[in-house]
Amino acid sequence: MHTFQPYPIDMLEWNPIKKLEEEGVAIVAEANGKVNATSSHNGGVGHIWGKNVIYAFLRNTRYTKELLDESEFFSACFFDMKEKNNIQLMKVLDQLSGRNEDKLKACRVNVERIMDVPYIDDANFIILCRKIAAVPMTENTILDPKILDAQYSDRHLDDFHTMYIGEILSIRAR
Repeated sequence: MHTFQPYPIDMLEWNPIKKLEEEGVAIVAEANGKVNATSSHNGGVGHIWGKNVIYAFLRNTRYTKELLDESEFFSACFFDMKEKNNIQLMKVLDQLSGRNEDKLKACRVNVERIMDVPYIDDANFIILCRKIAAVPMTENTILDPKILDAQYSDRHLDDFHTMYIGEILSIRAR
């Protein structure tokens, strides 16, 4: 188990938008004794309702979304993508479903908890969150038809995203 230290949000030295776009994040959720994670390149960091938050977008067919719907907490885990095993981990989290197998165990990563929030111990930066909103996106809520055509046609026709807003409880780095 790695040792994670609290990390003040105002000391963040990297651009979370660039990190999400280029490397992605693993969203980890736990419910009913099951833990799963998915990789995502969609989201952001912001401020709403007097709280520092992250925005995570998960497709409705993702098993992690089902767990997150049942859970109060989740984490956003960032990895050092210079390490080959982390590149492989993010691919597995994206391509395999945790419904059918324990993909975290298959990748030989450990899930730990801080404040009852699950996270992947192999990450080097984690954001622990409490879910404060879940907003389903639909054909009617996406106003730009080009986005609908590009993101929700063919294989994703009925697989819209849900936007989760998570209050940042703690940021940790190792």
